[in-house]
Amino acid sequence: MALRNTILLLLILPSIGCFRDNVRELWSSSAKPNTGPVANGTGPATGPNGAVELPGKQSAELCLKMAESLEAEGKDADAVPYYEKARLLDTSWHDRVSRRLAVVYDRLDEQSRAMKEFQDQLQKYPKDSVLLCDIGYSYYNRGQWTEAENHLRKAISQDKSNKRAWVNLGMALAQQNKTNEALEAFEKGVTAAEARSNLAFILAVRGKTEEAKQAYRAALQLEPALNLARIALNKLENPEAAKNAKVQTAGASEAE
Repeated sequence: MALRNTILLLLILPSIGCFRDNVRELWSSSAKPNTGPVANGTGPATGPNGAVELPGKQSAELCLKMAESLEAEGKDADAVPYYEKARLLDTSWHDRVSRRLAVVYDRLDEQSRAMKEFQDQLQKYPKDSVLLCDIGYSYYNRGQWTEAENHLRKAISQDKSNKRAWVNLGMALAQQNKTNEALEAFEKGVTAAEARSNLAFILAVRGKTEEAKQAYRAALQLEPALNLARIALNKLENPEAAKNAKVQTAGASEAE
Protein backbone atom coordinates (compact mmCIF):
# COMPACT_ATOMS: atom_id res chain seq x y z
CA MET A 1 0.00 0.00 0.00
CA ALA A 2 1.40 3.39 -0.94
CA LEU A 3 2.68 5.57 1.85
CA ARG A 4 0.40 8.47 2.67
CA ASN A 5 1.79 11.99 2.71
CA THR A 6 -0.20 13.35 5.62
CA ILE A 7 0.31 15.55 8.65
CA LEU A 8 -1.46 15.10 11.95
CA LEU A 9 -2.81 18.26 13.58
CA LEU A 10 -3.50 17.65 17.28
CA LEU A 11 -3.74 19.85 20.36
CA ILE A 12 -2.19 23.32 20.45
CA LEU A 13 1.49 23.24 21.41
CA PRO A 14 2.01 26.14 23.89
CA SER A 15 4.91 28.58 24.03
CA ILE A 16 6.92 27.40 21.02
CA GLY A 17 6.38 30.24 18.59
CA CYS A 18 3.43 31.55 16.64
CA PHE A 19 3.46 28.90 13.93
CA ARG A 20 3.93 25.97 16.26
CA ASP A 21 0.88 27.01 18.29
CA ASN A 22 -1.10 25.32 15.50
CA VAL A 23 0.92 22.14 15.02
CA ARG A 24 1.60 19.32 17.45
CA GLU A 25 3.48 16.64 15.53
CA LEU A 26 3.97 15.12 12.09
CA TRP A 27 2.84 11.75 10.91
CA SER A 28 5.69 9.42 10.06
CA SER A 29 6.02 8.50 6.37
CA SER A 30 4.58 5.10 7.27
CA ALA A 31 1.38 6.47 8.77
CA LYS A 32 -1.61 4.18 8.53
CA PRO A 33 -4.22 4.90 5.86
CA ASN A 34 -7.02 7.20 6.90
CA THR A 35 -10.25 5.39 7.62
CA GLY A 36 -12.18 8.30 9.08
CA PRO A 37 -15.23 9.87 7.42
CA VAL A 38 -15.24 12.90 5.15
CA ALA A 39 -17.89 15.35 6.34
CA ASN A 40 -20.65 15.72 3.69
CA GLY A 41 -18.26 14.14 1.23
CA THR A 42 -16.33 17.41 0.90
CA GLY A 43 -14.57 18.11 4.21
CA PRO A 44 -10.98 17.25 5.11
CA ALA A 45 -10.08 13.64 5.80
CA THR A 46 -9.66 12.62 9.40
CA GLY A 47 -7.28 10.13 10.96
CA PRO A 48 -7.19 8.33 14.32
CA ASN A 49 -9.12 10.07 17.10
CA GLY A 50 -10.65 12.43 14.55
CA ALA A 51 -7.39 14.30 13.88
CA VAL A 52 -7.40 16.34 10.66
CA GLU A 53 -5.08 15.23 7.85
CA LEU A 54 -3.77 17.54 5.14
CA PRO A 55 -2.67 16.82 1.58
CA GLY A 56 1.03 16.23 0.96
CA LYS A 57 1.78 19.68 -0.46
CA GLN A 58 0.23 21.46 2.50
CA SER A 59 1.94 19.09 4.88
CA ALA A 60 5.28 19.84 3.23
CA GLU A 61 4.73 23.57 3.58
CA LEU A 62 3.94 23.22 7.27
CA CYS A 63 7.06 21.08 7.76
CA LEU A 64 9.14 23.69 5.99
CA LYS A 65 7.76 26.51 8.12
CA MET A 66 8.38 24.49 11.25
CA ALA A 67 11.96 23.79 10.19
CA GLU A 68 12.66 27.44 9.39
CA SER A 69 11.15 28.52 12.71
CA LEU A 70 13.33 26.09 14.64
CA GLU A 71 16.44 27.10 12.71
CA ALA A 72 15.74 30.77 13.41
CA GLU A 73 15.72 29.92 17.12
CA GLY A 74 19.07 28.17 16.83
CA LYS A 75 17.56 24.69 17.20
CA ASP A 76 19.36 23.22 14.21
CA ALA A 77 19.20 19.58 15.29
CA ASP A 78 15.43 19.86 15.78
CA ALA A 79 15.00 21.55 12.40
CA VAL A 80 16.68 18.77 10.39
CA PRO A 81 13.88 16.15 10.48
CA TYR A 82 11.31 18.75 9.47
CA TYR A 83 13.43 19.85 6.51
CA GLU A 84 13.89 16.24 5.48
CA LYS A 85 10.16 15.57 5.85
CA ALA A 86 9.26 18.60 3.73
CA ARG A 87 11.51 17.40 0.95
CA LEU A 88 10.04 13.91 1.13
CA LEU A 89 6.45 15.14 1.00
CA ASP A 90 6.93 17.57 -1.87
CA THR A 91 9.93 17.31 -4.21
CA SER A 92 9.33 20.83 -5.49
CA TRP A 93 10.90 22.06 -2.23
CA HIS A 94 14.10 20.09 -2.87
CA ASP A 95 16.45 22.96 -3.78
CA ARG A 96 15.24 25.29 -1.04
CA VAL A 97 15.51 22.54 1.57
CA SER A 98 18.88 21.35 0.29
CA ARG A 99 20.31 24.85 0.68
CA ARG A 100 19.17 25.11 4.27
CA LEU A 101 20.21 21.57 5.18
CA ALA A 102 23.71 22.20 3.83
CA VAL A 103 24.12 25.18 6.14
CA VAL A 104 22.46 23.48 9.11
CA TYR A 105 24.54 20.31 8.75
CA ASP A 106 27.66 22.48 8.52
CA ARG A 107 26.78 24.21 11.80
CA LEU A 108 26.11 20.81 13.38
CA ASP A 109 29.59 19.71 12.25
CA GLU A 110 28.14 16.95 10.08
CA GLN A 111 30.48 17.80 7.25
CA SER A 112 29.88 14.82 4.97
CA ARG A 113 26.14 15.52 4.92
CA ALA A 114 26.72 19.24 4.46
CA MET A 115 29.02 18.73 1.49
CA LYS A 116 26.61 16.26 -0.10
CA GLU A 117 23.92 18.94 -0.07
CA PHE A 118 26.35 21.64 -1.19
CA GLN A 119 27.62 19.57 -4.12
CA ASP A 120 24.08 18.72 -5.17
CA GLN A 121 23.29 22.42 -5.40
CA LEU A 122 26.61 23.35 -6.96
CA GLN A 123 26.00 20.99 -9.88
CA LYS A 124 22.74 22.80 -10.58
CA TYR A 125 23.86 26.35 -9.81
CA PRO A 126 27.64 26.58 -10.39
CA LYS A 127 27.56 30.37 -10.65
CA ASP A 128 25.50 31.11 -7.55
CA SER A 129 27.57 33.56 -5.49
CA VAL A 130 25.71 32.94 -2.23
CA LEU A 131 26.08 29.18 -2.60
CA LEU A 132 29.80 29.45 -3.41
CA CYS A 133 30.23 31.69 -0.38
CA ASP A 134 28.51 29.16 1.88
CA ILE A 135 30.71 26.37 0.56
CA GLY A 136 33.81 28.49 1.05
CA TYR A 137 32.81 29.21 4.63
CA SER A 138 32.21 25.50 5.21
CA TYR A 139 35.78 24.77 4.11
CA TYR A 140 36.97 27.62 6.32
CA ASN A 141 35.29 26.07 9.34
CA ARG A 142 37.25 22.89 8.69
CA GLY A 143 40.56 24.71 8.47
CA GLN A 144 40.90 24.11 4.74
CA TRP A 145 42.04 27.63 3.96
CA THR A 146 43.05 27.05 0.33
CA GLU A 147 39.75 25.40 -0.63
CA ALA A 148 37.93 28.16 1.22
CA GLU A 149 39.84 30.83 -0.67
CA ASN A 150 39.16 29.16 -4.03
CA HIS A 151 35.41 29.02 -3.53
CA LEU A 152 35.19 32.50 -2.04
CA ARG A 153 37.08 33.95 -5.00
CA LYS A 154 34.61 32.21 -7.29
CA ALA A 155 31.76 33.72 -5.27
CA ILE A 156 33.21 37.19 -5.70
CA SER A 157 33.86 36.67 -9.41
CA GLN A 158 30.12 36.07 -9.79
CA ASP A 159 29.07 38.98 -7.59
CA LYS A 160 31.60 41.59 -6.54
CA SER A 161 29.02 43.19 -4.23
CA ASN A 162 28.83 40.06 -2.05
CA LYS A 163 30.19 41.60 1.14
CA ARG A 164 29.94 38.40 3.14
CA ALA A 165 32.14 36.64 0.60
CA TRP A 166 34.72 39.44 0.83
CA VAL A 167 34.83 39.19 4.62
CA ASN A 168 35.09 35.40 4.55
CA LEU A 169 37.83 35.66 1.94
CA GLY A 170 39.69 38.05 4.21
CA MET A 171 39.50 35.50 7.00
CA ALA A 172 40.79 32.70 4.78
CA LEU A 173 43.66 34.85 3.53
CA ALA A 174 44.60 35.98 7.03
CA GLN A 175 44.80 32.34 8.13
CA GLN A 176 47.36 31.82 5.34
CA ASN A 177 49.55 34.74 6.45
CA LYS A 178 48.43 36.81 3.45
CA THR A 179 47.94 39.83 5.67
CA ASN A 180 47.90 42.58 3.06
CA GLU A 181 45.57 40.67 0.77
CA ALA A 182 43.33 39.88 3.74
CA LEU A 183 43.07 43.53 4.70
CA GLU A 184 42.18 44.49 1.13
CA ALA A 185 39.48 41.85 1.06
CA PHE A 186 38.06 42.94 4.41
CA GLU A 187 37.86 46.53 3.23
CA LYS A 188 35.59 45.44 0.36
CA GLY A 189 33.03 44.24 2.86
CA VAL A 190 33.33 46.51 5.92
CA THR A 191 34.77 49.85 6.97
CA ALA A 192 38.53 50.39 7.16
CA ALA A 193 38.39 50.27 10.96
CA GLU A 194 36.31 47.10 11.00
CA ALA A 195 38.68 45.54 8.48
CA ARG A 196 41.62 46.04 10.86
CA SER A 197 39.56 44.74 13.76
CA ASN A 198 38.71 41.61 11.75
CA LEU A 199 42.35 41.09 10.88
CA ALA A 200 43.31 41.57 14.52
CA PHE A 201 40.83 38.90 15.56
CA ILE A 202 42.37 36.31 13.22
CA LEU A 203 45.88 37.29 14.34
CA ALA A 204 44.85 36.83 17.96
CA VAL A 205 43.32 33.42 17.22
CA ARG A 206 46.58 32.40 15.59
CA GLY A 207 48.53 33.43 18.67
CA LYS A 208 50.10 36.53 17.11
CA THR A 209 49.20 38.70 20.07
CA GLU A 210 51.47 41.68 19.44
CA GLU A 211 50.42 41.96 15.80
CA ALA A 212 46.79 41.68 16.88
CA LYS A 213 47.25 44.52 19.36
CA GLN A 214 48.74 46.73 16.64
CA ALA A 215 45.83 45.98 14.31
CA TYR A 216 43.27 46.76 17.03
CA ARG A 217 45.04 50.04 17.82
CA ALA A 218 44.99 50.94 14.13
CA ALA A 219 41.27 50.23 14.06
CA LEU A 220 40.66 52.47 17.05
CA GLN A 221 42.69 55.28 15.55
CA LEU A 222 40.36 55.22 12.57
CA GLU A 223 37.20 54.74 14.64
CA PRO A 224 37.60 55.42 18.38
CA ALA A 225 33.99 54.39 19.07
CA LEU A 226 34.51 50.84 17.73
CA ASN A 227 33.66 49.06 20.97
CA LEU A 228 34.40 45.53 19.79
CA ALA A 229 37.97 46.52 18.99
CA ARG A 230 38.37 48.36 22.30
CA ILE A 231 37.05 45.42 24.33
CA ALA A 232 39.21 42.92 22.43
CA LEU A 233 42.32 45.07 22.82
CA ASN A 234 41.67 45.42 26.54
CA LYS A 235 41.45 41.65 26.86
CA LEU A 236 44.76 41.20 25.08
CA GLU A 237 46.49 43.88 27.16
CA ASN A 238 44.94 42.76 30.46
CA PRO A 239 44.28 39.03 30.16
CA GLU A 240 43.95 38.45 33.91
CA ALA A 241 41.47 41.29 34.35
CA ALA A 242 39.47 40.01 31.39
CA LYS A 243 39.47 36.51 32.86
CA ASN A 244 38.22 37.73 36.25
CA ALA A 245 35.56 39.89 34.64
CA LYS A 246 34.30 36.88 32.69
CA VAL A 247 34.05 34.78 35.84
CA GLN A 248 32.17 37.51 37.69
CA THR A 249 29.73 37.95 34.84
CA ALA A 250 29.04 34.21 34.74
CA GLY A 251 28.45 34.19 38.47
CA ALA A 252 26.01 37.08 38.30
CA SER A 253 24.11 35.33 35.52
CA GLU A 254 23.76 32.16 37.56
CA ALA A 255 22.47 34.11 40.54
CA GLU A 256 19.59 35.64 38.60
